[in-house]
Amino acid sequence: MKKKKSIPLNPADREALVAMYLDRRLAIDRYAERPKDLRSLTDAFNALTERSDPPEDILHYMRTQRKSGKWPRLGSTARKVSKSPEEIMALEDSKILEACYVKIGKTHEKGNDSFAHEPELMRELVNEFRKATGRYIHGSQLLAALTKLRKAGNLETLKLEKHDRREAFGDMDKAANM
Repeated sequence: MKKKKSIPLNPADREALVAMYLDRRLAIDRYAERPKDLRSLTDAFNALTERSDPPEDILHYMRTQRKSGKWPRLGSTARKVSKSPEEIMALEDSKILEACYVKIGKTHEKGNDSFAHEPELMRELVNEFRKATGRYIHGSQLLAALTKLRKAGNLETLKLEKHDRREAFGDMDKAANM
């Protein structure tokens, strides 16, 4: 699977998205838990800018910008929301979710962040969780629960093999014969 690239925004569109984000005062991670709020933000952004970006691309853009230090932080001004991952699923379901995550993550050699930005992984997680529990929970809510588990130190760390990109093409003759 290819790594997903962030959508390109011109300065005016970026400014509009930042203004909407600040006006709504909902932290980026909360959008992952609240698909309706993410859809509302996306629809308003698309209507204003005459774009047609899907919600997951808007969320990916905001996360990517935050990770690179280019996105505003709400801090104490962030709006408090009612549903936490614990309210979405029971402890037993969290253990099942973790098992599904570990299985898929190790199979594809992908970590927690990849699930948020690669729709195929998210769909696989939703399907595995549904098979194991008989319950459907939206992918963004499953990812929010995984994030909460990870931040609390309760999510198994996947021991993924590091790929040294420089080494792969160190010898052009070998690369040509790959």
